[in-house]
Amino acid sequence: MRHVFVWWLLIQILGLAALPLAHRLCKWLPGRGYAFAKPLGLLSTGYILWLGATLGFLRNTAGSMVVALALTAGLSLWLYSRQTDDERSLATFVRSYWRHILTVELLFAVAFGVWAILRAYAPDKIMSAGGEKWMEIAFLNAILESPTFPPQDPWLSGFAISYYYFGYVMMALMTRLSGVVAAVGFELSNALTFGLTVTGAFGVVHSLVRARGSGASGERQALRYGLLGSFFVAVMGNLEGLLEALYARGLLSEGFWTWIDIPDLMTAGRVTGSWYPGHGWWWWRASRVIRDRNLLGGPMPLNPIAEFPFFSFLLGDNHPHVMTLPFVLLAMALALNLLRRASRARGSAGDPAKEDTRSTGLPRWWNPAGYCLGGDWFLFGAHALVIGALGFLNTWDLPIYLGLTVLAYGAGRWISTGETVRHLVWKMLVLGVGLGIAGALLYLPFYISFSSQAGGVLPHLLSPTRLPQYLVMFGPFIFLAAWFLGAQVWTSGDRRRALGAAVRSWLVVAAAPFVVLLGVLGLVLATESGRQFLHGVLSDPTVQQLVGGVGPGPALRAVLMARLRDPWLFLILSLLIALSAVVSLQPWKGAGGTASTSSSSDRFAALLFLCGLSLTFIPEFAYLRDSFGVRMNTIFKFYYQGWVMLGCAGAYAVWWLVARPRPEIGRGLRVAFLTATVVLTAAGLIYPVMASYSRVRGFQPEPTLDGAANVAQNHPDDWAAIDWLQVNTPGTSVILEAPGLSYNYEGRISAFTGRPAVLGWALHQSQWRGSYVEQGKREPDIKTIYTTRDGRQALDLLHRWDVDYVIVGPPERRYAEDTCRALDPPCNAAEALAKFDTLLNPVFRHGQTTIYRVPAP
Repeated sequence: MRHVFVWWLLIQILGLAALPLAHRLCKWLPGRGYAFAKPLGLLSTGYILWLGATLGFLRNTAGSMVVALALTAGLSLWLYSRQTDDERSLATFVRSYWRHILTVELLFAVAFGVWAILRAYAPDKIMSAGGEKWMEIAFLNAILESPTFPPQDPWLSGFAISYYYFGYVMMALMTRLSGVVAAVGFELSNALTFGLTVTGAFGVVHSLVRARGSGASGERQALRYGLLGSFFVAVMGNLEGLLEALYARGLLSEGFWTWIDIPDLMTAGRVTGSWYPGHGWWWWRASRVIRDRNLLGGPMPLNPIAEFPFFSFLLGDNHPHVMTLPFVLLAMALALNLLRRASRARGSAGDPAKEDTRSTGLPRWWNPAGYCLGGDWFLFGAHALVIGALGFLNTWDLPIYLGLTVLAYGAGRWISTGETVRHLVWKMLVLGVGLGIAGALLYLPFYISFSSQAGGVLPHLLSPTRLPQYLVMFGPFIFLAAWFLGAQVWTSGDRRRALGAAVRSWLVVAAAPFVVLLGVLGLVLATESGRQFLHGVLSDPTVQQLVGGVGPGPALRAVLMARLRDPWLFLILSLLIALSAVVSLQPWKGAGGTASTSSSSDRFAALLFLCGLSLTFIPEFAYLRDSFGVRMNTIFKFYYQGWVMLGCAGAYAVWWLVARPRPEIGRGLRVAFLTATVVLTAAGLIYPVMASYSRVRGFQPEPTLDGAANVAQNHPDDWAAIDWLQVNTPGTSVILEAPGLSYNYEGRISAFTGRPAVLGWALHQSQWRGSYVEQGKREPDIKTIYTTRDGRQALDLLHRWDVDYVIVGPPERRYAEDTCRALDPPCNAAEALAKFDTLLNPVFRHGQTTIYRVPAP
């Protein structure tokens, strides 16, 4: 527990360093950003370290990390001292919000501590036979061993990491400053992310509720429903857990299970006769509840990934989509802060809405901070820093939260100003482009060396997602969204006008995807080259396999018929998106200050529903092309952020519908809503309870926070070699080990030492870089080095790739034997490997693993 306390103390220091900054930045939020001080301090310190080590002003050392922390604290205090509002005193804030502060600290301590305990008991933390976490620990070790940035690629020597690695920089910062080994830091980082996610969701929902309530009663409600927000975002699971319990019990007919069609449930699930499916990996199925089918009804080889936060934490995942969670919640809070700033009552002294009206023409459009934010460069820069960081943390999230920020700004101004729609849209565009450019410039060194597998946007031509499977994923949130949005329209005060706006909006939303697709298709068919391109695409065998093996003409008709046969998800989502758009604008209240400023919370919750629902709607029609060729990753990334937004909005919706009774909604309806909410929430609780118990195998394993303990236990010879390399060689030493493809044991030495290998997981490299060219250059030489009996040839190739150490262990022997068998004529692997004993200097031997030192040229 000593390591847990050290990490808790360290994140407290980082939070305190950034607290004046958060207090100054979030002054339009009721909690003044206290719940976000820790992620803000971690991000700011990590940014200063990364930028300094990239530009050569700092080194990637503990001393530089302390300097970065000191600079964060100094900058925070300086900016805090320059604010002029009457409530700048932190002491006053502490006296007024001590309950809020105490709740945040207790909530974080409990979440961090409980999750650290769960991670200690979980077996197979970093799988001993290979798995996605090998990539994550490889990045962490490589960053710890890189003296400067960009960090060395552990699986492609001579190259820098081509991935959004900022989360691993912050993980390395915490690991080095705390003095723990990388494998312990790996586990504590997962617990830290969980704790920050819990408090971040709490902070967003607390701000929404507290802005609508006043006094001690308002604060109590804000604290209570803030905790519900934490539960919805970070703890609750989807409804697959309920299905697992029912299936294990042997309930419901085979026809039902065939109809619901959860992938692998009927083939791999077990009927235990109890409600508990047993220990094992059954809980993995909750992340694969969507089954894609081709246009003929046949299953696709790759099903979409449908993760949600609790599943990721249960897995112990330290992937970018998980590590970004505290920071997307920070971006969400800043968007709410911006909306509340823009929606303040007009005409007050120093009011931002009044300041912005000075710029009614276009001369200052090139200055987004002056044109859109009344000259508040600090606010503009902070938004750019956070939004830009999302691109470096998990690039998919940058456009999502940039869009939310711009929409929040527009909604706030719509409340408070009398601007024309044209002028408001123009200001939103200026702010969005300005923040996008500024965010990119702040992280420009990352983008210079970054390459990607992304290959544009493609239409989704397969069958749509089935409504039952979608509801298994998002059922409770869809229920809350429907009630909240419907009640907002029903109680609008001008019901006829509100319903009319909702119907018109629904027609637009429903028609928009088809109009866009038909427009694109029309442009393609307008030219001969476009027609040839379309014919070539639809005639491609791969595309034919995806769409069901039909011809180009029938394929297009089949796409339309598939949509018509199963329109239910499309109709429901388009309706809810239309309702959320109408509630965000609230046209029945008008613009220019006729709406109460307290409605900013209602509008922001509607914006969260709008964005969250849209993120799950878009993959029905389009996906980002990558090496997988299907929408698997698009569903994954969009559903994940959709869950976060819907979770926060859902918690506020419960408060709005339960804690503030309205005469238009009768008592019977409120009771029905509350009953259904409790039932659905309890159903979502089944998964985390059962899956957690299964993940820790009933708390039977010996607890340890060393994530690599099972690797060391199962492969003692290799682990001894890893220890020796870490102690006796520089972190930049190049090693040669048996290369792998993906998800296998090969690449283990580079992953756990951070020393760059000539080649590690080759297929992962192609996913990161969008090419197999460099891997293809190295593979033949690696095969030759391990299989040739010509020592001079092997030595020349080792020098060509600047190899310092050669590894020969069980994976290398298997690699040499498999390669020799594939040659014509075959070679003798034992004789080929024996050359290293005379050609190189054996510097380490332990059991079956040997390390050879390569002599200088």
